[in-house]
Amino acid sequence: MFGIYTIYWILGFVMLPGIILGIWAQTKVYTTFNEYSKVQTKHGLTAKNVARYMLDGAGYSDVKITHIKGELTDNFNPQTNTISLSDSVYEQSTISAVGVTAHEIGHVIQHKTGYGLIKLRNILVPLINFVGYFVWPTILIGLILEMIYANTAADWLVYIGLGLYSLNILFCLITLPIELNASKRAYKMLLATGEMDVDEAAAAKKVLSAAAWTYVAALLTSVLSLIRMLLMIFMVRGNGRE
Repeated sequence: MFGIYTIYWILGFVMLPGIILGIWAQTKVYTTFNEYSKVQTKHGLTAKNVARYMLDGAGYSDVKITHIKGELTDNFNPQTNTISLSDSVYEQSTISAVGVTAHEIGHVIQHKTGYGLIKLRNILVPLINFVGYFVWPTILIGLILEMIYANTAADWLVYIGLGLYSLNILFCLITLPIELNASKRAYKMLLATGEMDVDEAAAAKKVLSAAAWTYVAALLTSVLSLIRMLLMIFMVRGNGRE
């Protein structure tokens, strides 16, 4: 029914919107971050000092701050209770650096206050890492059994594989509002603590909003990947039942 090249073209075309959005989002992040990496904050405090001040002021003096290699590799690890700030953030006193730091502190507060979506994501992470090994094997075994026995008795295996993959979509769907919430908290903290004035905070918000698009792209890519799986299964079944 479908030639191999036709299948490749169709499956590749399905992913095109996600690829385009992903490239655009990454470009927007780096250009916006670099733009405001050239603008120093009026306070002139480095990101690590701002982090320490804001954490202590919020009552989280137990949270450690450390340096991590790379650019925009900043993160908060709840297991080690540590904020890691990247080369382009740690010792910098720019709007971009302080904005990214405040975003990570937003994640600290989410974990410390038991933010609901964070709890759900923490449950999903090990589950997704585990079931990820079984998605394709389950689908392929189901399709092979269908072709061998020329019936749909193995449909359940295919559907189970698709269900396991759908957890990735759920993860991305949960992650997006978590990141937006952390950025919202960051914006409010920067103003409340006086680390930035309104204009500076608005600029930092642009940096964080640009970063949010990478999560939108990840969600779209996950959805398109599921659609591609469904098309592939449909084509394999079509060719197998000719």
